[in-house]
Amino acid sequence: MKNILIGIFVSSILICCQRVDNSGNVNHGIIEDAVQFRIARPTNQLVEIKKFYTEALGMKVLGSFSDHDGYSGLMLGMPNSKYHLEFTEHEIKEHLPKPTKENLLVLYFDTPEKYDAANRQLLEFGVKPVEPENPYWIGKSKTYEDPDKWRIVLFNGVYQSN
Repeated sequence: MKNILIGIFVSSILICCQRVDNSGNVNHGIIEDAVQFRIARPTNQLVEIKKFYTEALGMKVLGSFSDHDGYSGLMLGMPNSKYHLEFTEHEIKEHLPKPTKENLLVLYFDTPEKYDAANRQLLEFGVKPVEPENPYWIGKSKTYEDPDKWRIVLFNGVYQSN
């Protein structure tokens, strides 16, 4: 009986969260309507972060701002600009939480040649790989750290959902 009640509860939540469009198609949430996403995080070394992400990784600057109510920042993106990172720095340097070794930005490469070139570029920039925390990444990727010790994984292949 308990499993039936849980099933009914979960089903009712899913039904409440669904929307039906004009064609009668069920839309399971707002994420399907979003056209971009940005991941933002603070830093105390915006200049070094910009250099790492633009020169070492090759991201392009999509926008930036200075001294906006004490904050400066920059938005960096992939070539199509639909997915981007934002880094902000406050004029008063505060203690920031350290990332865990499992805070990862994973970049997938669809050919071994592109993957090898990306790794060479980071090595030429002076960035050396670090041991991944999770053994899943060993043998199929290389892990690096940005100036704030946040981890970037270069993966030799593309993600395949089930």
